[in-house]
Amino acid sequence: MLPLYVLVLVAVFIQKGETYTCYSGSNPPQCSTCGGGSCTSDNGCSCNYDLVTPCVPNSECASVGTNICCPSGYFWSSTDNCCTDTLICNPSCLSDEICTNVNNVATCTCNTTVYSGLSVSSISPTVKCDSKLMTISLSKCLLESFGFDTTTFQLNNNSDACRNIYTEVIGGLTMQTIQALPETDWCGNIVTTDSSKIYYNNMLYIGIQNKSLITVNPANISFSCSYNLTMQTVLAASLHPTLSTVNISVSGQGIAETTMAAYWDAQYTSPVQQDQDVPVGSNVYLGIYADIMDSSKFVLRVENCYATPDNNVNNVNKVAIVSGGCPANQGVTAEVQENGVTLQSRIRFSSFAFQGQPLVYITCDVRLCDKNNTCTGCNAARSSEDGAATLQIPLNFLDDYSSSASNTVVSSWAMLVSSLLAYLSIKLF
Repeated sequence: MLPLYVLVLVAVFIQKGETYTCYSGSNPPQCSTCGGGSCTSDNGCSCNYDLVTPCVPNSECASVGTNICCPSGYFWSSTDNCCTDTLICNPSCLSDEICTNVNNVATCTCNTTVYSGLSVSSISPTVKCDSKLMTISLSKCLLESFGFDTTTFQLNNNSDACRNIYTEVIGGLTMQTIQALPETDWCGNIVTTDSSKIYYNNMLYIGIQNKSLITVNPANISFSCSYNLTMQTVLAASLHPTLSTVNISVSGQGIAETTMAAYWDAQYTSPVQQDQDVPVGSNVYLGIYADIMDSSKFVLRVENCYATPDNNVNNVNKVAIVSGGCPANQGVTAEVQENGVTLQSRIRFSSFAFQGQPLVYITCDVRLCDKNNTCTGCNAARSSEDGAATLQIPLNFLDDYSSSASNTVVSSWAMLVSSLLAYLSIKLF
């Protein structure tokens, strides 16, 4: 009579044999026969006494649980902690995929039967519009079931910089995604605006698979993102705005990208371009904003703004516009419309010029202020932990004095010449 434990062991092998066969070969050896072993997703399994010699995983050394730890043609079963000849994909396939054997490698491929009966009109992209990025995603298996080639994604402009393509899982489906930037002239973007929004439009081209039987034509799918007109969004839509950007480092909080630009309007939606002249005496609107992850902890505060005839902030002809967070009232009309309340500051002042100088440089000292501190008012207390930076932009404040003077000289010479001609005509005739 066989011992009871032998009968139980035989029964276990019989039960496993009903579904699959565990690998029991000795080349490579089992982990238990080589002093134990270890598994990684990059290198498979190796014996403890010799990291070069591979071994077959067991429950002690197969914590990675991937097929790379098994010999070719075998696949890891996490249920029974052994390598089996039954096809198993690790990780498991998605709902529109099927596990297939590709060159003895368990591979998840598209199960095209899931989408049988659908038409091309069912293709609809998922468009995500973030503040600095547009992402366009379509079901990879759905496209392939119709005969499209998802590796051919391209935008209006097909340069290398425009082919930001990758695969990701969204809602339990494999999606093919391409990224686009919401910027003017980026990869064929077409930009339009209305009274409240700015729109970025582009076209996604998808080619067809290289097969003898063609069942579909290449597709052109239009997409767009809209954004509210703000001092930030209009800068991306402008070709050459006058702006300055610096990174403010805040201890323990990371980096805050901070930008200053000049605008024509009180809504801060019409940036001053680099080639534009600003007439002396007109209103200029300075918009400054910071982009930081933890927007609930910090606000932006402008401490000082001043103008100089060159980019030397210590120029003796420096004129103060804002001092201590408030209008300086030193011969320049200014209004601090917003400061130390949110992550943006708004300042209006009347433009002026330095005699004989073509440009006026506007410089502002800014800092990120912890909301627990005093961030508003004049000469607010400053924490030593706050991040600070300086931004500077050049503006061409057009002074008509020189042109008026030259016109006066031209007019005087014209009057003199005409008087001489009249005098000569009288004398000669």
